[in-house]
Amino acid sequence: MLTKLDQKFSIEPIIQQVDALVFEKRLDLNKPSGSFFHDPWIILPEFESTPLGEVLKSLGNIGQARLLKLESAESYTAHADPDDRIHLAIITNPYSFLVDITDNKLYHLPADGQLWYMNTGKIHVAANWGPRTRIHLNVRVLLPRYNEQDPFLKIKIIEGDYDWKQLAYTPIMTLINAGVKNNTITGFKAISEKEVYLNTLTPDTFTGAFESITRAGVILDYQYCI
Repeated sequence: MLTKLDQKFSIEPIIQQVDALVFEKRLDLNKPSGSFFHDPWIILPEFESTPLGEVLKSLGNIGQARLLKLESAESYTAHADPDDRIHLAIITNPYSFLVDITDNKLYHLPADGQLWYMNTGKIHVAANWGPRTRIHLNVRVLLPRYNEQDPFLKIKIIEGDYDWKQLAYTPIMTLINAGVKNNTITGFKAISEKEVYLNTLTPDTFTGAFESITRAGVILDYQYCI
């Protein structure tokens, strides 16, 4: 799920900068220049020429970059994402982990300045089982732009009970993530949390997932448009 990148930074200036920031659960470091998932985001003026800004600049064209905070004994629901992430541990403790549920593995990232590439197509969650706050830099990797002139698959979750996100969203996003990597999905557009359009020539890739999701009681609407 995690791959070490070439970039490594001096962590102490970054820790000092983050220690001086006041925020609740998350803090954006950049802003969109256009489409959320496709166009490069722009570093906010207050973070230009700072330790965090230098990290973001080194990554080139990136999506949303945030500081994400987990308090002691905090986690959230398991999920998968269409867009991969880049992580930097800034403040942590030995009992803070990124959890790869797909492969049943735990990853602790030390606050040593190392950047990591995260395959978020794996079902995953972050958990802080330690006594102190955990703060990571989390950066979205841009997705290919949707082209309405190309064949596309429309997927919409119509109805489901309280766990629709685990039953439907997660398996669909896992397949989208893999399809982007192997170029069978060449465009992505999020209409809402429950509806996406995908440029693809291989819609049958989703057949098994759609059948499984329907059996689980979630109502889907999907259509391939040429």
